[in-house]
Amino acid sequence: MPYSIVVKQGNLLNEETDFIVNASNTKLILGSGVSMAFKRHCGIELQNEMNSVLKYIKGGLIQGDVVATSSGGANNFKYSLHVAVMNYNKGVKHNEKKPTIDIIKKALQNIENYLFWYAKNKSDTMKLVLPLMGCGVGELDKTDVIHLYKNFFQRHIDMDCEVVIYGYSFEDYNQIRKILEEK
Repeated sequence: MPYSIVVKQGNLLNEETDFIVNASNTKLILGSGVSMAFKRHCGIELQNEMNSVLKYIKGGLIQGDVVATSSGGANNFKYSLHVAVMNYNKGVKHNEKKPTIDIIKKALQNIENYLFWYAKNKSDTMKLVLPLMGCGVGELDKTDVIHLYKNFFQRHIDMDCEVVIYGYSFEDYNQIRKILEEK
């Protein structure tokens, strides 16, 4: 069966869910955009947990990697999936910091690995909430990311997962719906 896809507009952090995706960076800094919203919603304890996790990852993160943590101080979701979208590693400059569509594809595959683990070990049904990764400061074309999401989430999988794709603005919401409804 394919993923069940729902499109919503607004603040994804208000959603009751199992997983919410944080479009983050290779240093797991809750600094701007979706990450700043996570910091405000989940509290400083989330940043502290992220810092602890990063200390144990030898070699650090590269773009497309995904790290799971708790939801910090938030009580409306179980897990945060922090995706290294922006490259903040030492020596990386200007446009090299930004993601590519291939980075987002890798991130989706890594997110799916967490979902398969959850389906096998915790629950046979789940819900994932995510923004348009890489489309803020990463400046990826929203149309390209939406098409990638469409192709990825319409595949047949062996688990029951609802995916909620959030458009921050009403314009984003309409664009996501339009592309997902295309044959």
